[in-house]
Amino acid sequence: MNRVPRREVGLPLMMAAGWVAACWPLLRHLAARAAVMEEFALQLLALGTAAALVWRAEAAARRAGEAGAWRVGDGWLAALVMLLYAVSRRFLPHTVSGLAAFAALLLAPGPWRRGRWPEPAVAGLVVLALPAMMMVELFFGYPLRVAAAAGASGLLAAAGLPVAREGVTLAWQGVTVWVDAPCSGVRMLWSGLWLALLAGGLARLSWIRCALACGWALGVVVVCNAIRVMGLCLVEGGLLPAGPVFHVGLGVLLFAGGAWLILSGVQRIARGGAGVPTACAAAEQTPVRADAVSRGLSVGAFLAACLLAAVLPGAPARGATDLAKAFPGWPAAFEGCPLEPTPLDAREAAFNRAFPGRIARFDCGGRVVILRWVTRPTHRVHAAADCLRSTGWRIVPGALHADPAGAWTTFTAVRQGERMAVRERCAGRDGRTWPDVASWFWQALADRAAGPWWVVTVVEPLSAPSPSP
Repeated sequence: MNRVPRREVGLPLMMAAGWVAACWPLLRHLAARAAVMEEFALQLLALGTAAALVWRAEAAARRAGEAGAWRVGDGWLAALVMLLYAVSRRFLPHTVSGLAAFAALLLAPGPWRRGRWPEPAVAGLVVLALPAMMMVELFFGYPLRVAAAAGASGLLAAAGLPVAREGVTLAWQGVTVWVDAPCSGVRMLWSGLWLALLAGGLARLSWIRCALACGWALGVVVVCNAIRVMGLCLVEGGLLPAGPVFHVGLGVLLFAGGAWLILSGVQRIARGGAGVPTACAAAEQTPVRADAVSRGLSVGAFLAACLLAAVLPGAPARGATDLAKAFPGWPAAFEGCPLEPTPLDAREAAFNRAFPGRIARFDCGGRVVILRWVTRPTHRVHAAADCLRSTGWRIVPGALHADPAGAWTTFTAVRQGERMAVRERCAGRDGRTWPDVASWFWQALADRAAGPWWVVTVVEPLSAPSPSP
């Protein structure tokens, strides 16, 4: 682990200041996402764990009397990655381009590095700290649901129970079980990766062994989630007791067993690497120190990259103005009820300007109907649950709502005594429907010719907030 001598503290501070100036839009985005209490708690846990690992390694280095030094090449790779961030933020969302920004910071000289490279566990925890749960649900939630459904159907078939699977739907004993977004296991996966990185950081695993630990955690989570889905199928089939107590108890039991398996696997990986020298260790034993000119040039290159990132504009808003002629117009009625247009609020109007399509809000007999006409699959099509959660609503998932025209995702949103029933569905021009945004997204990516699409969200107030005294 490198320790920067006191005479060289000024250069890392200059690099840190340049990084903050260049990444200010990203940091502002992270602060806005921190308003979601669940994501803020995850950010705090991941960053706190990373800081604790850095402090622990730095304290061990001080006790051992190790003295770090600025090495030849330090700062140049960080400058190159910062240049990558400056370019990528023109085309990619904050969460994706932010990976390059934090990689540049971790590659800069500092106590988070072991030799020339950052501590792998610290780097992994910084990635976990990014407020990307919404995008993870969109990009990886559906594949995880497919894996859980496939695993559950395989386990049930191995037990001699005839189960038919179609996508994320399991049919058995005349009962249809839909593996919805809350059953994707994304949060369990986050917890499993956090546990693997914590154990890997304490064991000082190399990059390869830390990657193996994370891969092991992913496998354990997928298997545990498949067992949980199998348990839900057995509950629906009447072979296991129903009720929230059993459901919660099964989840806790599987999480505890999965945590034990993850820790045991990381221990075995650590024992397998005992006594094996790594490239980081070799670099730490034979450092080639940089002279003042080399240090100054590398810092100058990094600051120049930071300046470029600060002055280049971010990703431009890309709407659907070029497809205006293809827009079929808003429907006049919904489920037999006339639609009365109502204005979008300021937040929705701002989002609409960069939306790949069009958004409109309607009043429908006391209900709010939000229609989105989408021209291409994109991460900007957020699920209604994610949008409400980001504004302070608590989401209570509901059962799949059957409809001859296509099933709907349902949930209840609760905030300060106010409750709303919400349902959502996506539909293509060919008549196909999807009950949630994640399953639509993957199908839309596979078959772009089926677009454009409609995303329909229906909000029905269940109770009004209590009047202020």
